[in-house]
Amino acid sequence: MNYPSLSSVQLQQINGSMNDHSLALKQGQVIHGTIKQLYPDQMAEVQIGGQRVMAKLEVPLQAGNSHYFQVSGVEPDLQLKVVSGPMSPSASLAQQVHQLLDSLQLPQTTEMKQLASYFLKNNLPITRDQMQQAEQIIKTLPETVTSKEALNVLQKLVELKLPIQQDTFQAILQGSMKQGFTEALGNLQQLLLQDESIPQAIREQLLNQLQMVSKPLAVETGGVLLAKMIDLLSTPSSSLTEKAAILQILKEAGIMPKNANLFNGGTTLLQPSTSDRLWQQFFSQVQAGHAKEVVALLPQVKESVQQNALLSDAQKLTIQQAIAKALAQPTIQNLQATVKEVQTVLQQTVKSPVQLLNSLNSASPKDINGLLSQLKTVIQGQSLLSATQKEGLLQVLEKFDVEKSTPQSIQALAKDFQSQLLKAFSESAQLQPFQTDVSGMTAKQQLVQILNANESSEQLLTKLMQQTMNSKSEVLQQMFSQTEQQLAQQLDSKAFESAIKQTLQNLGLSYEAKLIDKSNDIQQVANQLKPQLLGLLQDDSVSSTTKSVADQIVARMNGMQYLSGENGPQHQLIMQVPLEFFGKKTEATLQWNGRMKKDGKIDADYARILFYLQLSSIQETVIDMQVQSRIVTVTVYNENDHLKALADSLKTTLKMGLSQHNYQLSGVFIKKYSTEHSQRTTPKSSTSEERTQGVDIRI
Repeated sequence: MNYPSLSSVQLQQINGSMNDHSLALKQGQVIHGTIKQLYPDQMAEVQIGGQRVMAKLEVPLQAGNSHYFQVSGVEPDLQLKVVSGPMSPSASLAQQVHQLLDSLQLPQTTEMKQLASYFLKNNLPITRDQMQQAEQIIKTLPETVTSKEALNVLQKLVELKLPIQQDTFQAILQGSMKQGFTEALGNLQQLLLQDESIPQAIREQLLNQLQMVSKPLAVETGGVLLAKMIDLLSTPSSSLTEKAAILQILKEAGIMPKNANLFNGGTTLLQPSTSDRLWQQFFSQVQAGHAKEVVALLPQVKESVQQNALLSDAQKLTIQQAIAKALAQPTIQNLQATVKEVQTVLQQTVKSPVQLLNSLNSASPKDINGLLSQLKTVIQGQSLLSATQKEGLLQVLEKFDVEKSTPQSIQALAKDFQSQLLKAFSESAQLQPFQTDVSGMTAKQQLVQILNANESSEQLLTKLMQQTMNSKSEVLQQMFSQTEQQLAQQLDSKAFESAIKQTLQNLGLSYEAKLIDKSNDIQQVANQLKPQLLGLLQDDSVSSTTKSVADQIVARMNGMQYLSGENGPQHQLIMQVPLEFFGKKTEATLQWNGRMKKDGKIDADYARILFYLQLSSIQETVIDMQVQSRIVTVTVYNENDHLKALADSLKTTLKMGLSQHNYQLSGVFIKKYSTEHSQRTTPKSSTSEERTQGVDIRI
């Protein structure tokens, strides 16, 4: 049985849209139509394909005749110009092609005849210029692209109202492919290593970003590494050599202060973080009325807000808008109003154990009772900690004698509590690397905050992962290997969600949209793969071979954007994600088709989602999930005879998972598809040894 292809769903969507909505024509297009009814003032009802439209004719015609028309105007009425004489109903396709090309004064070449025949059979409106541009593309097709594939792409360009030219043609061609993305990225990496024409700085940036794409769980890996390192530093039996190597790499990654050593490592941690010092400076300068100094601090404050993991997107936007207003009119009154608004937002954030710990370290004896009460409440509500961990932390707080408190005893308490908190979150980061608490924070983010590093935990943990992976230390290499093995055994749905999000971000698929949004960190956006490839393509010193592969990757990214979008009430999203987990590679293509509600949000009651997966154990797999009134039907296409028995045991889990989100499972069906059809519908792409490896994904 044939499985549904990307193009077949797209075609259904387009045909449905054309049947439900008026035909959209533009000036210059040539169409085939039949006069159905004549009206006064040279108005006529013309049938074009499956639709009938009212149009004004430039010359009187006879009802029942068929002609080729050229659109000469669309406002206020559709105006048609006859470009051919009456067509005989019995005329062959070849005769129609000949007459069309003759009417448009186009050469009767093999390529032109092929194009005209294809557009006539599919009843597509096209202009004379588009025919000429399409002919040039057909004449210069590479050997890896068949004429059938090229014609399908040209049809898509016309339907999407995109210009027919090489860059858009390549984008749609590459974006329609379901395989080959991982191979293209691998080819680029090899060329970067071999091509001496590439400037060293550009080479290093691209290789670093490709490494990030190949390590979608870099942050999680860095988090587990950090937890292991903290455990080793706090273990008395660890050798001084091991501790020194770990302390050094933590300082190089920016997680621990430069002046930390094996003797003062703990005492240097309970100092205000960079962010805390910035806020204190900001508030004090406003209070002192130093407008000039405050304006100079605002860009740093804005960046700190963007990186603050405790703030929601809405809270960040509120603060940034207040800062923008203050920058526009930097009077002391506006600056004071900004501070008040910022403080209001910050007070609304959920206090983390780390924030209260910092407050505890600088608390006076009269404030200690209230702080201890807050700490106990926060610890009891912390979902990332086990009951045993909570009990240990609470015991530290309960042993403290509030009535005999002094600044020295409070600091000693803060140090003990910090030590226990580090130990607790280190254990949690290793056991639950992908889990978050009610505020959306992970255990690894809590660890970074305890160590008073900057709030940009993703960058710090990624840097720690990279430096550990590249380290020559035997201790660190062994720790890195153990961490990857551990994470490989803990992969779950949250891990795959995180990996897909991180991969898409590292690729830079939404690069152009983020440039428009001024709230994004431009430097961070510029470090993504797509903008770096665009820069490589502009460098005249780079070889044509390297540029060709880079252009292919950019075209694939652009193709996904072109193919994603709205078609009337229908919306479509296409994503191709090259995934790599601990040395194993796979590719996943996702196509979502659905509709939007009146408020602009996705209608979750109706959708169709196709997954194309290349898996190491069961090979090519297609999953077709259809949602109608929140009733879900899943069809899996695969050639494995034992898949049905394996799937039966998972149906109950799937049913329960869907019901938690108010969906009802109708059924799961396992079907086969013919190998011949699979080969016929899958665009050509060369194979590689790397692409035969994969990871099985449980949907």
